[in-house]
Amino acid sequence: MRLLLETYALPLSFAAGDLEWESRVVAAHHKLAFMERRMMAGDQEGTELWKRYDREFHQCLIEACGSQTLLDLYGGVFDQYLRYQMVAVIFRGEIAADEHRMLLSCALTRQADEACKLLTQHVNGCVAHTLKSGALT
Repeated sequence: MRLLLETYALPLSFAAGDLEWESRVVAAHHKLAFMERRMMAGDQEGTELWKRYDREFHQCLIEACGSQTLLDLYGGVFDQYLRYQMVAVIFRGEIAADEHRMLLSCALTRQADEACKLLTQHVNGCVAHTLKSGALT
């Protein structure tokens, strides 16, 4: 459901996003990247903050889609997704950080098709990592 909503909203958001939207996306990514660097350096105390910044970045990417109903629905779906993250602490290190950097680049260059492919890879990779780790069993 997350992928369905997010890949629908990304092209709409990329097409409608303005300078203010870009600024929010860049700021959200900056906070997320900061926490990712800390976690890759071994600091696991910021896990909750990283989860918040991850959610904020993904929300910012689609916030210019033009539909508050879609954003509200997405927020609920992402919150359910986060429930599993709370248990599994699903940070995949450099792979996830690279995917976030590429999503940022796609947003700033308005490459919606590429962003949808990356997002699908990103979410599916997270799910596969969680299942492989056995964190939910």
